[in-house]
Amino acid sequence: MAQQVLTNKLGQQLVINENISVGLGSQLSITATGVVMPSASLEGTDLAKIDTLSFSVAAADLVKGKLSISNLMVDGIHLNLIATENGKTSWSTDQKTDDASAPKPSTNAVSEIFADRELSLTNITVLFQSAKNGLDLDLRLPELTLTSGDGVAVASANGHGTLNGQAFDLSAEFPDQDPFQVTAKFDEVSLTANEVQAEAGLAIATTATIDELGQLLDILKLNRVLEGSGFVEAVLKVSGGVSRLDDLNIQAQLEGGQSLGLTGQIGELGNPEDVSLTTRIRLYPEGAEPAPAASRYDLKLISVDMVMDSVPGEIPQRQMVIETNGFTLDTSGEGPPPVKFSEVSRTPDGKLRVGNVNLRIGDPANPFVILNGSVGDALQLQEVLGEGILEIPASSLISPELLGEDDQLGQFSGAFSLTGSIKQLKLSDLNGSTSDTDVWSLDVHGSVENVLKFENLDLGIEIDVPSGADLLQALSLEPVDTGHTGFSIDLHSDGTDWNAQADVTVADSGLTFTATLDDATSDPVLKGLIESDLIRIDQIRSIVLATAQLRKLGVADEDTTAETDAQAEPGALRDVTLKPIGRSILLSGMNMDVDIDLRHIEGSDGISTLQSELTLNESELKAGPLKFEYGGANFDVSGRMDLSGEDHRLNLKGQAGGWRLNDILHNLNFKKGASGTIYADFDVTGGIDSAKHFVKSMSGNATVSMRDGSIETQLLDLAGLGLLPWVFSKEKQKVAPIVCLRAPLAIANGNISTKQTTLETDQVQVVVFGAVDMNNKALDLNLQPRKIGDPLSRSPWPVTATGPLAKPNIKVKDGPKRLKRSDGADQMPAKRKLCVPDILQLQ
Repeated sequence: MAQQVLTNKLGQQLVINENISVGLGSQLSITATGVVMPSASLEGTDLAKIDTLSFSVAAADLVKGKLSISNLMVDGIHLNLIATENGKTSWSTDQKTDDASAPKPSTNAVSEIFADRELSLTNITVLFQSAKNGLDLDLRLPELTLTSGDGVAVASANGHGTLNGQAFDLSAEFPDQDPFQVTAKFDEVSLTANEVQAEAGLAIATTATIDELGQLLDILKLNRVLEGSGFVEAVLKVSGGVSRLDDLNIQAQLEGGQSLGLTGQIGELGNPEDVSLTTRIRLYPEGAEPAPAASRYDLKLISVDMVMDSVPGEIPQRQMVIETNGFTLDTSGEGPPPVKFSEVSRTPDGKLRVGNVNLRIGDPANPFVILNGSVGDALQLQEVLGEGILEIPASSLISPELLGEDDQLGQFSGAFSLTGSIKQLKLSDLNGSTSDTDVWSLDVHGSVENVLKFENLDLGIEIDVPSGADLLQALSLEPVDTGHTGFSIDLHSDGTDWNAQADVTVADSGLTFTATLDDATSDPVLKGLIESDLIRIDQIRSIVLATAQLRKLGVADEDTTAETDAQAEPGALRDVTLKPIGRSILLSGMNMDVDIDLRHIEGSDGISTLQSELTLNESELKAGPLKFEYGGANFDVSGRMDLSGEDHRLNLKGQAGGWRLNDILHNLNFKKGASGTIYADFDVTGGIDSAKHFVKSMSGNATVSMRDGSIETQLLDLAGLGLLPWVFSKEKQKVAPIVCLRAPLAIANGNISTKQTTLETDQVQVVVFGAVDMNNKALDLNLQPRKIGDPLSRSPWPVTATGPLAKPNIKVKDGPKRLKRSDGADQMPAKRKLCVPDILQLQ
């Protein structure tokens, strides 16, 4: 009878498997052992078991059908809260609403039974196990006292016990009118839940203070692999069957200096379209970031910031900022969140597993990398498994400014796999290629055993350009007919052994570069060879001209640079400190020894060869001597760079001679004619960031000379000197002769000055003095023409050239007074020297 009464009152089947005893009197004393409440949804599973249950019941109340329990004593309570992989739970009910025989709870059944009484519960065990997420909680309470007696305005619960072996104290208060408060305190973790006023429904402010993350991991039966501190704050609101989290604030600080911050709100729990969160992950403490990286080997991830703002019915907004010590990647706009994850679970061996991770890098609407995978050990970032997709306009691989709707260069797409951990991440099955274009093709394939350290490589890159002119035209550049061009490189490494081979072909010409490196030695040396069996000069000339066109990509007119920079929006990539790969090699401390052997250089003026050497150690880079003779012309140049200090500057020293000016102008596509044989001696030093930087920072000296020359008078007109035809010839004619030119130059920080530059025709000597400022692209020159052999005479029409290089201001002034030497010399020697100022030759 007692079994049936309790079953009807609780609305849940109750079975007494062992004994029940009843002590008679006005107060019936009832003791039952082996009380079981079977699960209504999981067959063969007990939802609850009670070892011993004893209480008193007034006989008169029982006769009236009223169950009012007093002196309740419960010992050995065992609750089994089980959740299966298919979502079934031991506490859910499978009862059908039309089953009249099924027990149904009466209104306020529990409060009717236990109202105004003190309950003593001992030896409580609550076991929660979820096969779906692996959560395993074992709660043990030796004693729990629930008090709510006559005249007591505050119901309370107090007890102590363990959760998964971690001791804690539990206290709770439930006032009649005021909000309730619940606190659970462990040694290094404290949890509180306080009811707060809400306009509708229920609102609970929850706080977790964590003095040691390790204990939290012990509580959750996760491997104790992290140490640190943190806290969690949130307000849980439940109204109308909808739950939400407001004022969410999660902060964690690890012992190694790493930190995590998460703030915002989650609107409707379970609805990914109602989320507003800001996440900040730092791998280094503020103020202790690694030094800016110039080399890719020194590149380190500093922080990741993510903002997600999604409102139901509106387009989600997102931002993702990846900061390294070499660059910052900032992407923002409309689109799905940069990172999504689900299927979070605890594994049987104590790891936190994330079964589904989706990472999107790049423009929110069109990311160029999408990675889907899982992380078997999220706390240590180990057991990573992922499959990635690459999809990007191929033009952006050449220059970011080329992105557009009408893209003739096609798309670059591919796929790859990632496996491993944060310490060793393997990239495999990399395959990418261009499509939707006939202008060029790019293929990339291979694997990297450790992406993070760039170790154990097997990579191949192939580029094929059927027509250089078509490619340049597709890039909106001036076409140059290069013919068929190809480039391929194979890069392999095994441990500390590296080897590479690159091949460049331009029509019939070919160049091969091979290199090997053993990085295990104390002083590793990169040994290489650049060789060729055939180089046709005209084909190489075409490639040089095509390269000059490609260098124009993304280069704005300097006159409008400041205005453009002020108006331009900041790009996705900023704060870049990484040096170009070539310069990174120079600063790596690696030794290099490269031989150059060009066995057959062929042109219209004959055949030649070239041999040289390039060496590099931790303090110095040396190139040359590089000697070359062709068609009567020659050059001999050596280069040196001092790497021992911070100011790395390149020194070029050498001489050249026999080069025909008309050939040089022709190769530069200059239409107007000039001729002569050029000679030069130079010793200059400058910065290495770029060719432009070298020129602007250049210092040293040089001497340029020319003989047996001529110049078209139209070219003089273009230069603004056509108003002085008599300087170059007695009568103006199509071609004006130039007997010689000699220009000794002094160079300091990009400022080129001269005091004795001399140009001679058959009639006149012109002495030039002044300076050209390469930094500001301006000149200030004085040209004083005088009749040959009469340097003390008055210069009839001296000329000044001032202002910008692109458009100098040419003026003719009245000649200065007659000159005289301070030492009184006034006679020319019997045999004068060409292109030496006559005034310096006087005797």
